[in-house]
Amino acid sequence: MSFNQDLIDAIEAACQDNNVPAVSGIHLPPVRADGTPCKKFGAIELADGSCGFFPTHFDNALPALHGAIESVPILGYCALSLAQEFASKNAALCTLGLGACNALSQHHFANTPHQLDLAPDPLVGLHPRSGDHVGMVGFFRPLLDLVPDEASLTIIEQDARFLGEVGRFTVTLDLAQLKDCNPVFITALTLLNGTLDEVLSHCSTSARIAVIGPTASCLPEPLFARGVEAVGSARVVRLTHFREKLLAGQPWAKTVAKYCIHRDQYPGVGHDNAPNAKQ
Repeated sequence: MSFNQDLIDAIEAACQDNNVPAVSGIHLPPVRADGTPCKKFGAIELADGSCGFFPTHFDNALPALHGAIESVPILGYCALSLAQEFASKNAALCTLGLGACNALSQHHFANTPHQLDLAPDPLVGLHPRSGDHVGMVGFFRPLLDLVPDEASLTIIEQDARFLGEVGRFTVTLDLAQLKDCNPVFITALTLLNGTLDEVLSHCSTSARIAVIGPTASCLPEPLFARGVEAVGSARVVRLTHFREKLLAGQPWAKTVAKYCIHRDQYPGVGHDNAPNAKQ
């Protein structure tokens, strides 16, 4: 089954005994002069204040998202119904569906005893050591300086523009290069563009794998079931300021709290009993 449907199923199971809040807002960043969004993410806001991120950097993103919002009466809409659009073949509706999945996940986290680790390090505990061959799927510029000089680094990118980047790393389009990498850090954008399972299929069964980014603020079970060890994301903690900053196209990092979830610390999931799609 696809990651999209697995996540929808997990959301439905988590929400079946709760009152599911309605969608109260869809927040999009302003547009640049060239028509592209000035920020990489938008957010779905629910009636209880829970927020879920979604990407805005895909072809024709803002017009497509505005069109989807106008075509469906989303405000006041059951968030679970919008989350089910994550399985849609319409790119804009699928994107909004991921945002709703993330918002409902944050709603679920806020109403369960499990506490998120709100003081994680950027490498979510998967610290490379001297001699390691680190893999990154997506160009995580802030992480580059955290990789030890004595470790090698291979970065997989779909965007050929990154092939010209120069540093103590190799940038390639070839996913097969992941086979020798450990640990591996994967951009959360793979959740939306449908490449997550393909990326994981190229990783070694012994690799320690993390998925990181704002759009990974979803329930982690479908990721853990695929062999991912840690998820690093963010949740909105200063809602009014976050909304103001996003809508103005200003930096909003100080309005969110980063967190991580480890498979061996998540209720009901452990290293020994978590299924691993790579095996």
